[in-house]
Amino acid sequence: MTGRAAGAVALAVVLTLGACGTTYVDTEVTVPDSTDATSNDALGDATNDVDPDAPLAELLAEIEVLMSDLDERIVDERGQVETFQRIDELWTAAERQIRAADPDDVFNFEQAIDLARSGVERRRPADASKGYKILVGVVDAYQAR
Repeated sequence: MTGRAAGAVALAVVLTLGACGTTYVDTEVTVPDSTDATSNDALGDATNDVDPDAPLAELLAEIEVLMSDLDERIVDERGQVETFQRIDELWTAAERQIRAADPDDVFNFEQAIDLARSGVERRRPADASKGYKILVGVVDAYQAR
């Protein structure tokens, strides 16, 4: 065996054995204190004032309008969290109706909503923009039936 091959084997052994180590997660650091009001996810505190029986077309239209400039709100850091909270409230009502009528179509809508969520949470306007484009196509296809 050459020196280069022996070195490669030694490196492979070290990397393989290193991956077998014990993992310890310190929950004091990773789990937020449930009594701390500031530890709640900024996107998870939405108040739901959406009529769950509102017409689906109206819910989807409002989601579409709100998502149309979400990417710009993320860039400008102006109201993106509140905008997404409203989107999430509307989606909760719309999802229930879509799931009841066409459960196979929920995934397509969820893709768009999840991209909007990641855009806001991770400050990625491109995700929000892509979510909007997906939503427009999904809403058009859904309503064309």
